Amino acid sequence: MLIKNAKIYGQEQADVRIEGETIAQIAPNLSPKNDEEVLYANDLSLLPSFIDLNVNLKNDTFSLENLELLQNECLKSGISSIMLRDKMNFDTQSFALFLQALKHNLIEIFPSINVLDDEKKIKNLATLINKGAKALELQSSLDANSLRMSMQYALMKKIPIFSFCFEAHFDDNGVMNDSPTSFELGLVGISEVGELSEVAKMKQIAEFYGVELVYDKLSLASSLHLLDAKDKTQVSIHHLLKSDEACKGFNSFAKLMPPLRSKENAYALKQALKAGKISFLSADHSPKSITFKDLAFNEAAFGIHSICEYISLCYTFLVKEGFMSWEELCDYTSFNQAQFLGLNSGKIAVGKLANLVLFDEKTSFYPVKTSLYANDKLFGELKAHIIKGKVLFKADD
Repeated sequence: MLIKNAKIYGQEQADVRIEGETIAQIAPNLSPKNDEEVLYANDLSLLPSFIDLNVNLKNDTFSLENLELLQNECLKSGISSIMLRDKMNFDTQSFALFLQALKHNLIEIFPSINVLDDEKKIKNLATLINKGAKALELQSSLDANSLRMSMQYALMKKIPIFSFCFEAHFDDNGVMNDSPTSFELGLVGISEVGELSEVAKMKQIAEFYGVELVYDKLSLASSLHLLDAKDKTQVSIHHLLKSDEACKGFNSFAKLMPPLRSKENAYALKQALKAGKISFLSADHSPKSITFKDLAFNEAAFGIHSICEYISLCYTFLVKEGFMSWEELCDYTSFNQAQFLGLNSGKIAVGKLANLVLFDEKTSFYPVKTSLYANDKLFGELKAHIIKGKVLFKADD
């Protein structure tokens, strides 16, 4: 396949030749070979497909329908590979069936496993890892014995741990950031110490056991100050773009976990991304049905449907405004994740897998009313998605 007249990372125009599953040549004015398929980009931006390490099924429920829905949304949104989080409480037998279902997908899905079952007992982690779990995930507030056993399994099996650093007992069932906005709304707040104290604790534990730990779903710039350059961190794009003021009017579509914080914190997180202090950016896709969101704020579920807007959010608020270039930003949406998962993708370079998207920067739209960004004009639209050299989505199809 030959992609003609693409703007590489939205900058210089060039042609890209794909042979098999990989990028074979990048140069201007390449001529098609005999019977070579040609895809005319017409000055669309060519970017590496995004990779997201924090993706959840709708309503945290496994079904073939939900899995197909997620795959289709990823294809249309420029995401080629995901870490699918464990909210399904699989045992070893059902997990094996789940893995069989994943084999038939067009995107790459890497499953993680929660270390505890519904009865708060350690799962049969060795067997689950042997069957195909790619990472462990845990709450930092687990008891010391569960943390110790999780660390030992991760070390023994040489797989990473995603740790959500949060201690809920600092607050009385908080539902949003502890702030003037929560006071104004009369809602119970979630204090910063519940995250900061757990980040400090998990850093000591991870270093003691020598495991690869990702500080998952961080919401505070202050948390990054407790960590070193070698530490891996993941932050959702929403915590860079929105503040807890989005909850005004009891807007349950702004009810996230961890919660949106202050405007000053969002600004500091954006600066941290630019400075390379955040390893992985995420859409934090955790969709809930309207029946679980369109409720009183206290009763509404935490979560956000965000994959379909992710690439447009990146362009609108980070690239279009001149805060970062596409090439810089794609390190945090694609390349770092590819390195973490051991994938030969995430960059536009000869020899890399041809996981690519064509993105039209000239279009604009307003998201649906149930979006956190319903009042924001977003720019850019995905026009084509190529995975391993094959066009799996075209906007005109």
